[in-house]
Amino acid sequence: MDYSPETSSVYASSFRQPLAALLKFYVPLAAASMLMMLTHSVVSGAMARTSYPTVALAAYSASYSIVAVLESPIYGMGRMCLTFTQGRKSFRKAGQVTFMVLGVLLLVLAVICWTPVSGPVFKGMLGVSEEVYKMAVPSMRVLMLWPIWSAFRSVFQVPIVIKKQTVWLTINMVVRVIVMFIAAAILPGLWPVGPVGASILMLGLAAESLLALVASSKIIGPLEEETPDKIIPRSAVLLKFGLPLAIASSVQTLGRPIITASLSKTINPEVALAGYQVATSFSFIFTSLTYNIYQLVVVYVKDKDSFKQIRTFSVVLGTMALACLWISSVPQIGTWIFGSIIKVPQEVVPEALKAVASVAMMPFFASLAECFGGILMLSRQAVWVTVAKSGNMLASSLLVITLARFCPVMGAAIGAISLAAGSGVEALICWLMVRRLPVCRQLL
Repeated sequence: MDYSPETSSVYASSFRQPLAALLKFYVPLAAASMLMMLTHSVVSGAMARTSYPTVALAAYSASYSIVAVLESPIYGMGRMCLTFTQGRKSFRKAGQVTFMVLGVLLLVLAVICWTPVSGPVFKGMLGVSEEVYKMAVPSMRVLMLWPIWSAFRSVFQVPIVIKKQTVWLTINMVVRVIVMFIAAAILPGLWPVGPVGASILMLGLAAESLLALVASSKIIGPLEEETPDKIIPRSAVLLKFGLPLAIASSVQTLGRPIITASLSKTINPEVALAGYQVATSFSFIFTSLTYNIYQLVVVYVKDKDSFKQIRTFSVVLGTMALACLWISSVPQIGTWIFGSIIKVPQEVVPEALKAVASVAMMPFFASLAECFGGILMLSRQAVWVTVAKSGNMLASSLLVITLARFCPVMGAAIGAISLAAGSGVEALICWLMVRRLPVCRQLL
């Protein structure tokens, strides 16, 4: 792709898209992501109706934070698939590499789930109580299915995005939400002390993933064959590009177990963990508006003018999400949301409100990180995305450890502030590298 100024000046008008075209492509993606994050609040609401809601929420938060580290590389591999897919053969090759990485992740996860290693991980590393540990292990064993379904979803969503049929992603997500609502209505009564939250999440994700497979292969039709001049990337090339993204995604989620461990050292750890889980699940509904900006960058950014358009779009989107979270943190509104709609335990509501107010800046920072990080990946500079996400994890980890040590009374807000700060550091690093690297700077 030629990003030279000459190309920009000649073709700017043809590369800049009408707002309607951007919205037609992006709104289904954003709707799907918001619905996905809404399902996490559905999970929280279901666990609030179990026999031991506070412990169940804390156990789910702990197991989720561990499995997320080993599921998140699939997200990076999905981005690799989208970047390198030019037709049927390259898509097949990218999918093979993704499932190869999946096999390694499942092996590591199995060791943690089904051996005595789980004890040191939960009680030693995360510092959870024995009561929480006993509920966290069954939850983690159910969540072991998470990377499998994520791999199917990430791979088979690629043809849908390339053909700009993103409405199918929303349809699939609607089905997922329906499945999860049904499961959330039934499981707490049938299994009041079981891994209800993990089971609901896996049922919904399985439905969405299988529908992505059907939509990409049966409904929108197969991708076109590559033209003779297209070079099919070798597995080594795909791994060289994809592994930094996989590592970046995993490194970022490493902050979650550290946050969980730090919250376990606060004044009232079970309530702090439960409040953090409820608040972040809710806040991600709005942060998820920014999750697919990378796909917008890959499909639409061609020159300076189109990049400026996508950058403005990203800033507006992040600001809207930020405003929604701040409004939700107003006590009168937040108490109604968490106490009456999600129905979390009464003692958890104040913690959730503090955490939502503290994490409100995260969607704005995330939108900038996705926009500038997308340019780095489009320019084949994936290693700097890894650096940025490592900075995210390091900043959030150092901050949460410090706050838990000196201000343990802050409770769930400690984790929320750390999440927002980490996103800010990631956005700053991505912006600085886009300005510094010649291949990216030409777009500014």
